[in-house]
Amino acid sequence: MSIINLKEVSRIFNTKNAEVTAVNKVSLSIEKGEIFGVIGFSGAGKSTLVRMLNQLEPTTSGTVEIGGQNVSNLKGRELREFRKKVGMIFQHFNLLWSRTVLENIALPLELSGLSKSERLKRAQELTKLVGLEGRENAYPSELSGGQKQRVGIARALANEPEILLCDEATSALDPQTTDEVLELLLDINEKLNLTIVLITHEMNVIRKICHRVAVMEQGKVVEEGPVISVFRQPQTAITQKFVKQDIVLEEEDSQETLRYLIEAYPKGMLVRLIFEGEKATETIISKVLREYAIDVNILQANIRQTNQLSFGTMLIQLTGEQALVSESLAFFEKNGVGVEVINYG
Repeated sequence: MSIINLKEVSRIFNTKNAEVTAVNKVSLSIEKGEIFGVIGFSGAGKSTLVRMLNQLEPTTSGTVEIGGQNVSNLKGRELREFRKKVGMIFQHFNLLWSRTVLENIALPLELSGLSKSERLKRAQELTKLVGLEGRENAYPSELSGGQKQRVGIARALANEPEILLCDEATSALDPQTTDEVLELLLDINEKLNLTIVLITHEMNVIRKICHRVAVMEQGKVVEEGPVISVFRQPQTAITQKFVKQDIVLEEEDSQETLRYLIEAYPKGMLVRLIFEGEKATETIISKVLREYAIDVNILQANIRQTNQLSFGTMLIQLTGEQALVSESLAFFEKNGVGVEVINYG
């Protein structure tokens, strides 16, 4: 069941010299309880798109439907009431530095007119949910980046929203803290069946927690689908770039290292295999060796986990008769393994 439906949505900004189309006729559907990622480089339009979901950015054309309601034309009190259903967390936390953790979390409830006792009770519940027990009376200046973001998440949940928007929520955090925040978002998604829309330029963030992803470039969605499918068979150049940034091993994550491997293993074919699900643990290499009279030299291998399935890559050298090597590549593809030829000596 879709909770978010975008239909031919555009956002155009008028400048002194020209019109700038930040979002260009985007259509998307997001299911209730889903973690949906939107990825793109700076200027792709992803932050403008997510701000259109709660109408912080008005639509120039098209419709934004949330829970079956067209919110594109809401104004005044109706718009304020609607925004209570959509929480939002930001890259730089946006906390009030003169307020404690509890007071920051309770702020939306104060604006909603709840009594002090009700605000305190709800804020304490959320403090526990995000793992900040014992820090209730601390000020933002006394918190780490990860703790500040936990406050931001708790505050966004104060009005019990149906949707949580995350605009580059982990970009200001170190890798370990990023993982901790992503684990928290996963936990919240599972406990509350909360729909999460996550904006990022980091494919590893998408891989770790999202169910589906849309790739944006120059205001348009150029690719969309389940995360594992996008990793398995990226269709556009921009998606291939994002995927390669994440799936290649740290040791091979540079052209210099690839050049070294090409020089060190000049014979035959240098190939990257891409596995998903059960294929990541199957003995596919053994099957190829039984089928074809070729040699397989495994240079590097890695298995990672997405939100749904295991996902692996393997860099191998294939040597033997050209026809048999080509047949072995077809065998890999026939058995659901992605194939990328790096070099053919």
